[in-house]
Amino acid sequence: MRRALVLVAALAAPAGPAGAQTMLDQEQRLIEIHSLLVDLPPVDAPGSYRPWETSLGLEVVAIPGIDGTTGSRRQITASDRTSVFPRPRLAVGLPAPDGFRAFAGVSYIPPVQIRGVSSHFGALEAGIAWAPGAARVGLRAHVLYAESKSPVTDPQTRDTLQTFEVGGDLSAGYGLRFGPIDLTPYGGVGVTRLAGDFHVTSDGNVLSSRYTALALHGGVRMLLQGHWEVVAEMAIYPGRLVDPRFRAAYVIDWGAKP
Repeated sequence: MRRALVLVAALAAPAGPAGAQTMLDQEQRLIEIHSLLVDLPPVDAPGSYRPWETSLGLEVVAIPGIDGTTGSRRQITASDRTSVFPRPRLAVGLPAPDGFRAFAGVSYIPPVQIRGVSSHFGALEAGIAWAPGAARVGLRAHVLYAESKSPVTDPQTRDTLQTFEVGGDLSAGYGLRFGPIDLTPYGGVGVTRLAGDFHVTSDGNVLSSRYTALALHGGVRMLLQGHWEVVAEMAIYPGRLVDPRFRAAYVIDWGAKP
């Protein structure tokens, strides 16, 4: 247990003080950390939905403490403005061959400003899983674009971070049933490629980062009485970010008999 805690702490450390040698490295690191905060890890077990079964819910991304030090200055970071990042997510089960389950999903956030911060965000995902029984193995792909505006270089301005990401992952899970509760622990590994461009309002300067991140995830999905869904997941991007994510949803089975 102690070794596991030390490992998680070591992975999480880069979200704090940036250890890069130059100010440019530190600024690019901040772009990467903030871009990975809006990434779209599964926050779900593979093979969760039968054809046309629909999950409509809200995901909450916990924002860890981020040190915005760059050279002799300190940038305003996401953790200075809020501790959570909420977004709606919709997933729909699709027809698939016998022994398989497929799905497609979408997430969208309109550019509504709250406490000087807004994020115009859109994402698509799709996946297929081998699910002959309790054991399930799935592949998933996702793509997203986000334009986030907030005070960064100066409290009186709103700078802009434009993020484009594409990625894929492989997950495995095992379904367990306890009366009215379906419980599925799962975990997986993937990769995310991001392109982040940070626009400084005051001087028009643009800083960019192109980064490929290893993406690890593990969590538990609980389904109560076939409709109430709760998922807790830990997302890990070694060397950049570690943060917990949660999702609560209501599942509608359009094919179920009344």
